[in-house]
Amino acid sequence: MLPKLLNSQVCVISCAVFYAGTSDDPSSGGDVIPVGDGMSDILGVYRNEDIMLSLSSGKITDYASFSILCEESKESFAKITIPGNFKTPEPAHLGDFGFKRRVHNVHADDVIILNPKQIQFVNLDYDGRGPSPSALYADTLTTRLWMLIVCPEVRNRSLFRTGDGTPDSGDIKVPLPADNPDKILPRYSGATVTITLPDGLTVFDVDFIGIWCILARQDFGHRMITDSDLTDIPPLIEPATTPLPATEATRYLLEFRGILSLNEYLAFGISGSPTETSWLGSDVSVVWFDPSDSEPRAEDYHLNAYSQCIPNDGTGACPDQLQQGGEDNVLLVHGFQRNGLSVIRIERPLSASEAWIHRLSPGNVYVSWGIGFINPTGHVAKHDTPATGDVFVNFGSPSSTCPALKAIADVVPDPWIIEPLRPDCGDTLTAVIGPSGGQRGYQGIANQVGWGFAWFINGFLIPEIHVKRGCNYTFEVNGGDDETMTGTYHPFYITDVSDGGFLQKTAAERSRETQYSAVAEGPLCEYQGDSNPNDFENFDDYKATLTKDVFSVIRAWTLVWQVAEDTQTWFTIR
Repeated sequence: MLPKLLNSQVCVISCAVFYAGTSDDPSSGGDVIPVGDGMSDILGVYRNEDIMLSLSSGKITDYASFSILCEESKESFAKITIPGNFKTPEPAHLGDFGFKRRVHNVHADDVIILNPKQIQFVNLDYDGRGPSPSALYADTLTTRLWMLIVCPEVRNRSLFRTGDGTPDSGDIKVPLPADNPDKILPRYSGATVTITLPDGLTVFDVDFIGIWCILARQDFGHRMITDSDLTDIPPLIEPATTPLPATEATRYLLEFRGILSLNEYLAFGISGSPTETSWLGSDVSVVWFDPSDSEPRAEDYHLNAYSQCIPNDGTGACPDQLQQGGEDNVLLVHGFQRNGLSVIRIERPLSASEAWIHRLSPGNVYVSWGIGFINPTGHVAKHDTPATGDVFVNFGSPSSTCPALKAIADVVPDPWIIEPLRPDCGDTLTAVIGPSGGQRGYQGIANQVGWGFAWFINGFLIPEIHVKRGCNYTFEVNGGDDETMTGTYHPFYITDVSDGGFLQKTAAERSRETQYSAVAEGPLCEYQGDSNPNDFENFDDYKATLTKDVFSVIRAWTLVWQVAEDTQTWFTIR
């Protein structure tokens, strides 16, 4: 970890980077240090900003210089030398705490000054039986810092306190916890307790701190500190935050950061329910990178049914502009991919959506999010990484404390090997709907994105079926027959195209497709499970985690297909 660059002033120089040099001459070799969250190397515009940098690997003592360098010309714009005897800042260990003959059992194995604001008691004991509640005080600096445990003052308030020289009655309260000045110090038994000095006060401004009995004016234990103990303590590092999202009068800015591959989308928005996370009814923004040109895309979606988008009537997971009276209110601001991380920023007008207007208020708002793939029609397929449980966001918070994302290797799992079926003439095959199996299943086998459901034929996920021309084959169809329930309505037919979705296509799209059978529908029978298919090396192990649920006692609908002599060699069941 490198120290902060305080009050830095840097102009935009397209080649400028932070650089850790392996010698005093930065141009002779070293490593670029990424800026901020690691998403960029090139410096931006900085005016009196504090910047926190982290080395990608190694320690600062592995380097001899730190500079702002133009990689193209090897010109150094500013440089500091890291001395060979450089000592990294370390917390100051003051040793054990308390009198040999314990007072109210006060003792700690160690007292540590963590940084200018925080002091830690390790393995602290205190019986909590002072005459009345305890508290902390801080006083002005002389030349020493005393650490004391003190007993409560009369007015039921717990405080630590510091003072000048030896324990006395200081008057600057340091409550524990910091946001509760009336909290009584509890009993401690082997506890690690960290106290934080209030705003405007550091360990350099005080002489002692501890627990002191004001009523009895008794010192329960103290520890002296010389100035030399404070010379190498680390600086206080504030938590890194990002002002995200942000509102600007009539618009709302959202920035998406995730580990996405090309054609993989990230969806985020207001939940369809004000009391829980619910996809149904959600108003979400969908962002992804188009594999055709690697450019970012963003689109407004409303999810009115658990099904793939039916463009003809806007039913299902559809873009707003395909729904009656809807329009795309998402404006793409910018986006890029680097080191496996994807960043896309969008803008939404606040006046565009009732859901966003009325529910983007301070406090917790339930949201929906998910990650999945864009299907061949250009719409979202069923997410394969959904939100788990109820998720809420405080949109009134001025900053985000999300942890930094780390790039991971883009490893695509091998698809399962599904043995072909070779039915005899006149055989019957059973078709049951089930999960598509993710990248190991439908997506890997068919080499295209599906909606999230696929056919299991005789219990096997989308197997090749070898048939003979002139023979009859019977299919018992169990995919759902209530077309008003779009999430569980899966008609069955045989065609010459690979994407399926005949009922969801326009008239022009249907005219380009050849159907070899009628469209069949039957009662719903479905394989279900919540295991991650990518975790299973073979289909049999994955299928063992699924349950087969029958939702109707009605007999399966049968489709009898006679393979015509002119049927093409390859066809698809959809």
